[in-house]
Amino acid sequence: MPADYLLSVDLGTSHTVAVVVWPDGRTRPLLFDGSPVMPSAVFLDPAGTLHTGKDAERLALTAPERFEPNPKQRISDRTILLGDREIPVTAAFAAILSRVARAAIESVGHLPNAVLTCPAAWSEQRRAALHDAAAQAGYRPVQILTEPVAAAHYYTSRLSHRVAPGQPLAVFDFGGGTLDIAVLERRPDGSFGVLADGGLPDLGGLDFDAALVAHIGETVRQREPEIWKRLEQPSGASELRNRRELWEEVRGAKEMLSRSSVAPVTVPDMAQSLHLTRGELDQISRPLLSRAVGETQRVLALTGRRPEQLAGLFLVGGSSRMPMVAKMLHEGLGIAPTVLEQPELPVSEGAALALTSAAPVTPPAPMPSSPPQLTAPSLGLPPVTPGSDQTIPLRRGGDDKAPEPPRRGTEYKARRIPPKWIAIGVAAVVLVAAAAVGVWWFTNPYKQRPFAEELREVGAAQALDGEVDDGIYEVRSVGDRSAMFYTTSSSDPSGQELHVRAVDNRSGELLWDAEQVLPGDGWNPVFFVSEELIAFSQEVEAGAEYKFVFLDWETGRVRNTVTSWARDAARSGDLLVIGPVGGDAFEVYDAAGEQQSSWAFDEGVTVANWNLVGTPDDIASPTARANGDGRLWAVTSNGVTHVYDLESGEAVSSKEIETVEDLYYAWDGLLYVAVDKETGYDLNVYDVEDLSQVQSIEIQSGEVPPEAVTVCGETLVCVGDLVPETTNAYHWHVYDADAKEIAHDFDDREYGWIEPLGNRIMAEYYAGDDVRTQLYDQDFETVNNNLEVTFDPIDGGSALTWPARSTFGTAVGNVIGLGRDGSRADLRIDLEVYACAATDSRLACLTPAGSQIYSFRDE
Repeated sequence: MPADYLLSVDLGTSHTVAVVVWPDGRTRPLLFDGSPVMPSAVFLDPAGTLHTGKDAERLALTAPERFEPNPKQRISDRTILLGDREIPVTAAFAAILSRVARAAIESVGHLPNAVLTCPAAWSEQRRAALHDAAAQAGYRPVQILTEPVAAAHYYTSRLSHRVAPGQPLAVFDFGGGTLDIAVLERRPDGSFGVLADGGLPDLGGLDFDAALVAHIGETVRQREPEIWKRLEQPSGASELRNRRELWEEVRGAKEMLSRSSVAPVTVPDMAQSLHLTRGELDQISRPLLSRAVGETQRVLALTGRRPEQLAGLFLVGGSSRMPMVAKMLHEGLGIAPTVLEQPELPVSEGAALALTSAAPVTPPAPMPSSPPQLTAPSLGLPPVTPGSDQTIPLRRGGDDKAPEPPRRGTEYKARRIPPKWIAIGVAAVVLVAAAAVGVWWFTNPYKQRPFAEELREVGAAQALDGEVDDGIYEVRSVGDRSAMFYTTSSSDPSGQELHVRAVDNRSGELLWDAEQVLPGDGWNPVFFVSEELIAFSQEVEAGAEYKFVFLDWETGRVRNTVTSWARDAARSGDLLVIGPVGGDAFEVYDAAGEQQSSWAFDEGVTVANWNLVGTPDDIASPTARANGDGRLWAVTSNGVTHVYDLESGEAVSSKEIETVEDLYYAWDGLLYVAVDKETGYDLNVYDVEDLSQVQSIEIQSGEVPPEAVTVCGETLVCVGDLVPETTNAYHWHVYDADAKEIAHDFDDREYGWIEPLGNRIMAEYYAGDDVRTQLYDQDFETVNNNLEVTFDPIDGGSALTWPARSTFGTAVGNVIGLGRDGSRADLRIDLEVYACAATDSRLACLTPAGSQIYSFRDE
């Protein structure tokens, strides 16, 4: 089957657009009922079939209660009530994507690899809903690209507008449900990085429609009060149908006013039509658009740039076609925006252009049965679980010096040894060996411990205080305690209530339950938990300052609150690293929220890449969450690499070694840098202490660039490049830091993510559309297993899978244990949870019944 086509889908609030890229580089939009713009609407018929697009709109006239015009706007609700049935939001997404897939197959003969777009501010949980929906619709694992980056590629590639490296571009995405604003910067390699983003989640085309309906309603109420009463408060199917027809009339009039000065509006049951004028539309729109202009000015101010420094202001999204939008933005910013006749199209085509251009786009690593993952494209780092304690998982690179090989050619003079002494010697060797085996068994960090026959409840479920609302729920387990986070609805419309509780893993008892009121909803905080530290980040308001709240592990009370302009943070042991603050500084805090150290770079020098230096302890005890050896590396905009000690804030080393665009990875005293070349790439290895080069090794990959670097064993680092014509399948090259050579190539299959399970390797690979798990021993031979689920390591000798937190609301799945010898233990079937986290013997979960601790082996 051909694999050189690409499908790009922009599933918007009101409309869906899809583009196919042909092998010769041509792009063509798919047509739905003769139009490139398909309504993002669904209708559930009595037989249980979901209809989409215009078919759904036509069927809605027969049974409005079975119709949802904007399922994307319902993503926080997790489910949609259609008639007498409740369906997951992901099912609605899957129906739309299935319609797109059928059109693609009709167009090119098969379903190509696909890229989907989403707002820049979407959490990984919301992005996971797209991944889930695409899988349900029969897609291979998809790439997700943010909408402003896609729009920026359209602006430079298709419209041929020049954006110089370092120059900012603003994207104003005005859709049916929300306004999303981003300021991006062009990088030297042609890609785009987001400098600042924001928007208004409560302002979109639907809000203009509502304002226009209210305006029309004033006239109808005066002339025909009974008609308006039925339209405003419909009580039956016929009245619901009339209400929908009115909204469609108003929406059509609004779009017509983009081209003319007056538009008719037919009100159901009224004998005479009304009309709207361009002047009325402008008058109604001005207060709404004033908010949009103010938000644009605020987001731009976050970057420190002035409007005249922008390379352009690009308007996308269907609501951008209203003439008043461009007019007020021009008045407010002093620059003329760029807007197209069909502003719904650029995001979809721009995503396709981004993936087919030379600009690097890093795909996410799919984890179907473990929490969804995200990547750090600008850093060249492996995925990290959303909301997890650090920015990347860590990987070891080996000792500073490889051991010397055994000497060869040494001559020994043979002499005969009496049999008695041979026997005594053999016995001694056996005793010594036995003793050594005993010591090794008790000290071996990778021994395999048996699982229980089934998952057992530890204590009774502790009921949740309130009903979980829109999907902010996380669990962190460390040692004998678990921290659980979930939100419930607030009586204050400006916020939510974040509940934080501590549970004893040994007894299942609730230690304490604290409530934090959060200003605003729709965002996803990040949680940091260790033996001493329990903290979370909180956005004060969209795009503004961030608060880092430190709690007391013993009481749940707030110990300290730190305000910062930096949204990124990572945990190393019991320390929290926040940065880069202001783009050029780092701050380090202890578990009490007291600052331990800080440092800043020279004026005008900003941080391009950064992360922690990993430690081998993360392999032997992955759930202990050591997260680093106490040092941080950073690459600054002037091309200098720095290493800092976190406790003292002192520089360990600083040196110009590679460029900021390369892939960096630090592990166990070594820094690895993957440098793209014309016919492959180099893996350069440096000593963290002084950044002196240890080795450079060439990896042959043709013209395929490196995409990821991660740990895959105590002395093994895996470097991955994408399989040609795919978006998230890798070939992995295993570098042995002791032998200083490429020890193995995983290139016989299309592999997903790869990681160590003790001193063995656990790799995902694709079998058709399925993702499976295979273990490999130290000789890279397969261990006797081939599992159709993926796992997370829980100690040096075993792994566990549990229901994925990848949908809104609860998830149902199996709990399965995996030994490093490939043995499988089925512990529980169809466990329903919100979220879980594991130690090496306990699984802590938020369930519909409350917080529950489960045991799968003796402590």
